[in-house]
Amino acid sequence: MNNGDTQHTSVPHNSRSKLWFGTSLAQFLKVELKDSPGRRVAAFRLFIVALIISLVSQTLHVPPLGAIALLICLSYDAYANSGQALAFGMRQLGYIIVTTLVSVFTLMFAGNDAWLLLPLSLLIMAVALFHARLIAWPTGIALWYSVAVLYSPSTPEQAIYNALWNIPIIGVLAIGSWTVVHWAIKPQDPRNQLKASIAAQLAAVETIFTARLADGGVAIHKQVASKLFSAGSFGKTLCLLANTELVHPSMRKQHDTYLALLLEIDGLRQMAIWLDQVLTAEYRAQAMTQEKLDVYLALQSACAKLRQGIEESRDVSGQIEVLLTDEVLHSYSLQTNPSLLTAIWRAQQRIAVLMHDLHNPAAAPEVKITEAEIDSNEADGWFPAWFGYEFWATHADSLQFGIKFSLGAILCMLIVESLGWPDINTAIPTCLVAAQTSLGADYRLSILRVSGAILGGLCAYFYVLVFQSQLDTIVGFVLATAPIWAIAAWISSGSERIAYMGRQLGFSFATFVLHDFGQVTDLSVPSDRVIGILLGIGVMGVLDYALWPRRSIVLARHHSVAALRTLTKFTTRLPDLSLMLKHTLPLRLSAEKDLAAAQDLVIHAVLEPDARLTYKANERTALRAVIEAAGNLSGLLQIRRRYRLLSGQQFSSFPDELQEHSRTFDAALTSALENAALVLQGQQQEALTEVADIHAQLKQSYTEHHRIDSLPDDLAMEWELRFMLDQQIMELIEQIQRMAVNSISYRLKAGSTID
Repeated sequence: MNNGDTQHTSVPHNSRSKLWFGTSLAQFLKVELKDSPGRRVAAFRLFIVALIISLVSQTLHVPPLGAIALLICLSYDAYANSGQALAFGMRQLGYIIVTTLVSVFTLMFAGNDAWLLLPLSLLIMAVALFHARLIAWPTGIALWYSVAVLYSPSTPEQAIYNALWNIPIIGVLAIGSWTVVHWAIKPQDPRNQLKASIAAQLAAVETIFTARLADGGVAIHKQVASKLFSAGSFGKTLCLLANTELVHPSMRKQHDTYLALLLEIDGLRQMAIWLDQVLTAEYRAQAMTQEKLDVYLALQSACAKLRQGIEESRDVSGQIEVLLTDEVLHSYSLQTNPSLLTAIWRAQQRIAVLMHDLHNPAAAPEVKITEAEIDSNEADGWFPAWFGYEFWATHADSLQFGIKFSLGAILCMLIVESLGWPDINTAIPTCLVAAQTSLGADYRLSILRVSGAILGGLCAYFYVLVFQSQLDTIVGFVLATAPIWAIAAWISSGSERIAYMGRQLGFSFATFVLHDFGQVTDLSVPSDRVIGILLGIGVMGVLDYALWPRRSIVLARHHSVAALRTLTKFTTRLPDLSLMLKHTLPLRLSAEKDLAAAQDLVIHAVLEPDARLTYKANERTALRAVIEAAGNLSGLLQIRRRYRLLSGQQFSSFPDELQEHSRTFDAALTSALENAALVLQGQQQEALTEVADIHAQLKQSYTEHHRIDSLPDDLAMEWELRFMLDQQIMELIEQIQRMAVNSISYRLKAGSTID
């Protein structure tokens, strides 16, 4: 017992930093409430939506529905472009129809039989939450169902009326006004955003080439501050493409060409940034030969032309063909000598061809990517995947998620009914709103929910005591409530670290002032709402901690393991360029998704009950290092794959011995990454082959075959860059292995289990 005691001392952190992401409250608010042009537009949209809902609520005598509609609107993305707003509105409208039908059917079938209504409701909400978790979408169906069915289970007739009318009214009032406002107030065309995103990537590459041209002893330029890999960035670009295709349906015919173009531009950016990062100041200061200067000048000019073509939506492939002639490239790099500049050169040529295909779709070759090609792990067969055991074993966590939070809503409904206190029924949706990815995320959201509810209640009391007695017209009501709607909209338009507080502030205030038509007389509404929220949080806190607790650090470790296993597939050599899109794209998205989730979970882990114990803090630090290294490794492995395919390397013409060394090195990298994943899972470490020794043999084989020692300095440097890429990959894998061992050892020394 004493051996573990030393591990359970508290980490000397300031208590406030745990709640405010490592800063003081003043610093947190300064950052989260900061002004920006984009935030002004987003907040103004939410403000207009809040005014519309409050006016409709008061003039059409539907006050109780106004507060719920307002919460729904404040919960949606205020920065959504027109395509995103349309997609969200259409999907939510479909969910409203489904919820209405399911609610009415449930009440008609089991409304008078509590013994049947409760388990049926548990099943329906669990399935809705499970589905929402799978597709990473808000829990709208479960939330609306609970409001329609569980708010008044003792009066099924009234509940049927609420389901038939209240849910559609809420949907039209909330989703309709939100969508219309986003299309009316400075609508953002996703196609323009997509073009700006692509142009920004090409501009970054152009800047690197421009600075490289200026290096010749004049001044050492400041390197571009960018990363090879940013978790979730490429996924966001693909979302922009999906939104663009919704607003501009004609683009759907060229979907695969756009995917290939986005992937090629992203790969070009990664190669250019890596080149910019690894060249030393001494090497930059050396004068370039005329042949090398011509290559850089052609690359810089071509990149500028590609950017202009994207910005102006015109075909520049003819100009690129003139600029990127093979004679210029081969005057610097021999065809038998692979180089990184050759890979960048070929990447720009491929981008130009894809841009030509976009402007001349009739002449473009048809490339179809089937679902089977995108996800090779899917089982073949005529029946859906969810009929098999593997599907449910893989998504057991999501299934537990749905059952647990549905059970919490049922328990809260029973408590509210047993107390005969319907005014605290906010406990029921609280259980569903608090349904987050992990225990730490639940706690974070609960803190924001309580804080926002209290602030909204205080604003409501201030409104009653100061303004209400002086108002007798709808104009006065709007003027008096407008500042509160503005504050709620401003906070809600912030980052996810604070946005939910603004939503709850607006909802609490709306629940009070829109509770009934005319002046508010029941001053217990805000306090009852806060009590209901605290009840829901308390019930879910107990369930969440006792029943299948989803510890943030454990989930972060699982996502990290999944990311490492995805990266192992990047080590294989593709036979030709035709497989680049269908093989690289799903791996890129999978790695991004897992690493982004792991990053968020490590942040949420700080809030969990034992987060300040020494071994917990050390474990978080080690896992954070694993996630960062895995992100960097993902970028390097993608560069390595592109180098092999685009650098002019004729692997099939290499001697058999060299090919064998290369395959052995690939297998060693795969084995090392798989071993790191096993260690992170807490499994026994396998015997490792010496990756460095294998790489040394490979390097020697390349040196002898290509006679690198006799090459000119520039061409020898190209090979040094190639070997440096492998060396950085090996070092990152070694770092991941070391941090994985540390992450597990901290937990084992404290006598805690891995899961």
